[in-house]
Amino acid sequence: MTYRHILPCILFLILTLAACSPSKDTVAGKYTAKGNDTEVVLTLKENGRGTWSTDMDEISFKWSIRKGGQLWLHTKEGGVVQGELVEGRIKLTLPGVDELVFSPQ
Repeated sequence: MTYRHILPCILFLILTLAACSPSKDTVAGKYTAKGNDTEVVLTLKENGRGTWSTDMDEISFKWSIRKGGQLWLHTKEGGVVQGELVEGRIKLTLPGVDELVFSPQ
């Protein structure tokens, strides 16, 4: 095979994989999870912004969807909290905290 034949195959593969990822508008919405002593509300807006709310605090962040169903929450300080989209739910593992599973409201 020559490079002229390989390039279209690679482009087709990339476009096919990109089509398999969920889009922001299908993931956007409000989700809730129960922590040890509190309820956490995760709000994801279609514009890529979001909030993490508890009864004591609200934290703003940006979010993005990565390949393989990963959801990344980008903090203002430059950190990233990685989660995954599983059957309409969001699973997040935070350092020092058990896994939180957010269900749509």
